[in-house]
Amino acid sequence: MIPLRDINPSRSLPLFTVLLIGTNVGLFWKYSTGDIPFEQVILQLGYLPAEGFSLERAITSMFMHGSWLHLLLNMWFLWVFGDNVEDALGRLGFLVLYGLSGLGALGLHGYLYAHSEVPVVGASGAISGIMGAYLVLFPRAQILAWVPPLYFTTLSSRFFLGLWFVLQVIEGLLDKWSGWRIGEAGGVAFWAHIGGFVVGWIVAQVWSGWRDRAEL
Repeated sequence: MIPLRDINPSRSLPLFTVLLIGTNVGLFWKYSTGDIPFEQVILQLGYLPAEGFSLERAITSMFMHGSWLHLLLNMWFLWVFGDNVEDALGRLGFLVLYGLSGLGALGLHGYLYAHSEVPVVGASGAISGIMGAYLVLFPRAQILAWVPPLYFTTLSSRFFLGLWFVLQVIEGLLDKWSGWRIGEAGGVAFWAHIGGFVVGWIVAQVWSGWRDRAEL
C-alpha cells in the first residue's frame, strides 16, 4: 500500500519537512551526478554495521539514497506524514524526533546485523519514526491509499500504519531468522524501519503525556 495523501490539513507551513525533502533531493543529485562513482559514494557515506557505530556515518547515511526510486518513495512518505507531525511537535521537536528515530533505526539494524558489510543508506528509519509519531498523535486521521495495481481505498491511520508496522515485523523476522535474506535481496532494512517506528512512537507518547500534564 502506498499513501496518496492524508485527510488531515496542517495548520502551519511544514517548513522543516520541506527543508528535509530539499536537502535529501539536493544531496542525492549532487552525489549521483558527480565525478566519483556512485557505488564509492555509497561506501563512503553509508552506515556499515561491521565497522561499528559512527555518529558521522550514521548522519551521512540518513541523507543518502540508493536510487531515485528509493529517494522518491521516502520523500513521498515524509511529505504525507511529516507536515502534521511537525505541526503538532513544533519545528525543534520535529527535528529531534527525526534525528532520534534515524539513530534508533540504525542502532537496531546494527545490533542485529553486527557483522554485515552491506552499507545502509536512506531516510526511511527517520521517516518510520515520523509514522510512529503520527499513529500516536492522529490515530483517527484518514489515509487515502493506493493498493497496486488498481485499487484505491480510505483507511484510518491506525489501520494503515498498524498494518504497515506488522508487515515490517513479519518481513524482518523472515529476513533475520529464516535465511531467506529478502531484505538484502530487495535492498530493504526492515529492522531499521521497525526501530525508527518504535522510537517515534515512544517520543510521541512521552510528548503527549507531557502536553497533557502541562494543560492540567
